[in-house]
Amino acid sequence: METQEIETLQKTSVAMYLALDSLYKLHAEIELEGNDDSVTSCAHCSALADAAVRYPCPSVHVLLTDFFTDELSSQLGESQEPASSE
Repeated sequence: METQEIETLQKTSVAMYLALDSLYKLHAEIELEGNDDSVTSCAHCSALADAAVRYPCPSVHVLLTDFFTDELSSQLGESQEPASSE
């Protein structure tokens, strides 16, 4: 690979990381009070829905699908299958 191609890949990687990190931070985890107890919710989605949207919301789920650890998967009750690319 040429040096210019490597530099372009590095810059693109940084841009993608920053965009994904911003998206992840937008969908921050918060505790909202429910009827019986507090509910772990997504701040952004809950604000848009004007109701508690459980965390991880669909956006965070997509971001984290390929990064699940065994412990996190069991806590969330999700399978460990990686997301399929379409």
